[in-house]
Amino acid sequence: MKQWLVSISFFLVFIFTATAQQLIFKTYTVEDGLVANPVRRILQDQKGFIWIATWEGLSKYDGDKFTNYTIANGLSHNLVNDMYESPDGKLYVAENNGTVDILQQDAIMKKAAFRNVVINQFSVTQSNGVIAGTDTSGLYEIKNGTLVKPLQKFPEFSYNDIVNVNDSLLIGGTEGTLLILNRQFELVAEIKQPKSFLTYKIYKDSKNRVWLGTNEGLKLLASQQKKDHSLSFTLSDAPFNIPALRNDIITDIIEDTKGNLWVGTWHYLVKIEPDNNLPVGRQRWQQFSEEEGLPSNTITCIYQDKEKNIWIGTSLGLAKLVTKNDIRIYTMENGLASHAANFLVPVKNDEFLVSTDSSIQLYNTKNGVFSSIRSPHNFLYYGVVKNSWPVLFFGFNNKLGKYDPLNRRLVDYILPDSSNIPVYHSVIDANGIIFSGSFSGLVIRSGDKTWLENKFPYRISALAIDKKGYLWAGTWDNGLYRIQYTYNKNRTGRLTSLNGDQISLSIKNFSYLLPDKNIRSLFADSKSNIWVGTRYQGIVQLSDSNTNNKEQYTTQHFDLLRGIMSNFIRAIAEDAKGCIWIGSDLGIDKLIPSGNTFRVFNFSRINNYFAHVNAILPENGNSLWFTSTNGLVNIIDGEIEKTPAPPVYITLVNLGDTSFNYSTYHAGTKVLLKYYQNQVNFEFSSPAFINEKQILYSYRLLGSADTMWSKPASLHAVSYASLRPGNYHFQVRTTGWNGEWGAPANFIFSIRSPYWQTWWFYLLVGLFMILVFYAFYLYRIRQLLKMQKVRNRIATDLHDDIGSTLTNINMLSEISRKNLSQPREAEKFLSRISEEVAASSQALNDIIWNVNSRNDSMEETLSRMRRYAAELFDNSNTVCHLTMQETAAGKKLNMEQRRDVYLIYKETMNNILKHAAASNVWIDMLRQNGDLHLKIRDDGKGFGPSVISDRNGLKNIRSRTEKWKGTLTVITAPGRGTNIEITIPLEG
Repeated sequence: MKQWLVSISFFLVFIFTATAQQLIFKTYTVEDGLVANPVRRILQDQKGFIWIATWEGLSKYDGDKFTNYTIANGLSHNLVNDMYESPDGKLYVAENNGTVDILQQDAIMKKAAFRNVVINQFSVTQSNGVIAGTDTSGLYEIKNGTLVKPLQKFPEFSYNDIVNVNDSLLIGGTEGTLLILNRQFELVAEIKQPKSFLTYKIYKDSKNRVWLGTNEGLKLLASQQKKDHSLSFTLSDAPFNIPALRNDIITDIIEDTKGNLWVGTWHYLVKIEPDNNLPVGRQRWQQFSEEEGLPSNTITCIYQDKEKNIWIGTSLGLAKLVTKNDIRIYTMENGLASHAANFLVPVKNDEFLVSTDSSIQLYNTKNGVFSSIRSPHNFLYYGVVKNSWPVLFFGFNNKLGKYDPLNRRLVDYILPDSSNIPVYHSVIDANGIIFSGSFSGLVIRSGDKTWLENKFPYRISALAIDKKGYLWAGTWDNGLYRIQYTYNKNRTGRLTSLNGDQISLSIKNFSYLLPDKNIRSLFADSKSNIWVGTRYQGIVQLSDSNTNNKEQYTTQHFDLLRGIMSNFIRAIAEDAKGCIWIGSDLGIDKLIPSGNTFRVFNFSRINNYFAHVNAILPENGNSLWFTSTNGLVNIIDGEIEKTPAPPVYITLVNLGDTSFNYSTYHAGTKVLLKYYQNQVNFEFSSPAFINEKQILYSYRLLGSADTMWSKPASLHAVSYASLRPGNYHFQVRTTGWNGEWGAPANFIFSIRSPYWQTWWFYLLVGLFMILVFYAFYLYRIRQLLKMQKVRNRIATDLHDDIGSTLTNINMLSEISRKNLSQPREAEKFLSRISEEVAASSQALNDIIWNVNSRNDSMEETLSRMRRYAAELFDNSNTVCHLTMQETAAGKKLNMEQRRDVYLIYKETMNNILKHAAASNVWIDMLRQNGDLHLKIRDDGKGFGPSVISDRNGLKNIRSRTEKWKGTLTVITAPGRGTNIEITIPLEG
């Protein structure tokens, strides 16, 4: 009997303390990029990035993507036991094969820095020392980047966890080992436990309570000082009536910043809420499993980051819970009568009525219990009477119910009458007049009288009464109207019995102020503003500016273009701080006062909560209640909209220079690229995890054609191509939930100009052009000098040859004239005159032939030589044989060289004619290796060697040959003829 009573008591305690409202978990698995699903440890580094150790490698999550490390890209072993980050940013990764890798700037800085020691856990002491608990090798310390094993009493023990307790270390391990050591690793106390007792986690909370996660459930370690001032320790079960914490294996324990205790087990995640008004065993708690959204029931580790998010590692993935805004969802599993909730009506501070599609319930916010409300009619609860006490509900067929708080039931307050008008949304004024909206117009009720007002024959969808006593009516598709009504009062100031002709309505149409005539919700705020929720165009605020005692309404319009999530506005409310909350088809928006307007904050988008919101009820403090299509929702507003911009980091830089490695890059280092390395790619992210997908980034590239900040967007990469040479400064920034921009991350680089665009190249080109012009100038001068030389030579030739000849002719003519009386003497002189004229003609012909450019070819030269030989040997017995090599045809000689070659030829021919007495002369002209070869051979009488150096003709031939750096070879002997070979390098 006693055992039965205990079981019943335990069951009642369980029902009272356990709650199971839904939380919103965000999960990450291999499908999202995680290296493996079984998670072992979670760590947030100094920059804010999340590191996840798994059974198959290490992952870094930057808010956009996972960067994975395995043995395939440098990790010593895939099974990671624990991680520790040193103050200088080095990440020590302990692997299960006995190695420790060191990562820095996302790159493996040192592989297998420590070997042959299997480290299970790193623990930071109060003096910022680092202790490593090993598998079978006792304790180690990390000092100055090295692993040191201090002297200890148990050098071969296996340790699972280490925690600082005052000035001592509490160490748990296998086979029941629980040790307390001082800072010198000397044994202070040993807590004996059975060998089957295993300690997986030791945690000290903010109240200095020491919790132990063991294979036998959650334990609490207590200490007591003895008379001899020594300490005695006792280990007891945790004081919670939570079955999962008594019999399950406890894997991890943390206390969050709100004082909630989170406990991970092999089958549940348990949250225990603090409440100083309740004993420890009576505190409210929740447990979560796969049904609530966790990847797995097996919890392996729990971690809280800098933004107060809770990260849960499981055997099948990673989960995240945002606690900045505490969102709890109540459905049928929590006691709600239906999955969809409609209206909310406060009864008192800790109770309110919630209507669903099937019934009305009372909810107590202190104990989290739903209570049924009895009713004599099947109300459908489409309408709620506002501004009334006690609370009234309307349903179809004009059924009206009144809530009886003592008996928790609805009683008939007004019975159906002959009008039988179905009403939906209702309000009641200070005098008890009830105005209801129906399909046919405005229904007015006072006392036991009900009538349909004929002056307002529209389908009414929303009603509100402002502080001035005006009734505002929003219609289904006919716009917005303000109704001023008057009625009769008796001497006591009370209403008389009203009939339809005893109340007068003055109706004013305000539809012209709205962008949409389809009204779905109305709300009068604390500043006498009217908020109008429309079906297609968002929400409009109407404010009476009251200028010069003249009524004048101004409007502010908020729609999709202004930032709200949906234009279909279903519910409107105001909290104690003057913020306007909007319920729409997609969820919740919050309008935050900012001067004379409001700043739009997408509450649902930031918190990943989306639903059709039907009603909003603000409570005291930051608590709000919502009804929606997926249940009753409670939100503890953490005012995320005040959160400043999170830091942003450039996570990857790809340059045209493939040798550049961003993981080894140091800020401030000058990055210089070549002109063809003009393509860059940047990846960036912000370690903010409240809702990383909603963080907006803006970037710009100073030095480029467009230096304006980009439009804010949720993107994490940008590329630039075909950048021109110059200096560049890339910046990227994020915007905070407060709407302000944060400090940008920077990367500076330069692209060198191609050599043909550098100053030194321009200088060289300038110098080269000067040299070219100078060379051209010198060439021109040389050409002019050469031309002048030719002119001088022609003048000299004319003077020497023609002038002397003419002089001789003149003298011979004078002599002939004097000898006219002697005809024979005169004829002799006249004959000489003819010879001089012929010679002069020949000399003039040679001069003209030489200066004519048409005679530059070898063929013309050879033709000239042939004519000269024919004329020379015409009256002699000498036969001239003249040949020219075919390859020489078409080649040209410059004027000077052609003249000298021809003169050498003439001199030789004249010498043969005068001295050789030859029968044959052979002349060969050929071109070989850029040289002109002229070979002249005769079969005349020849001459001795002594004559070669004495004759002026041969001297002239030699001088003209040497002028062109040529060679002259003369082979002769008396009676054997003469062989002359001349070689002259051809110019050009």
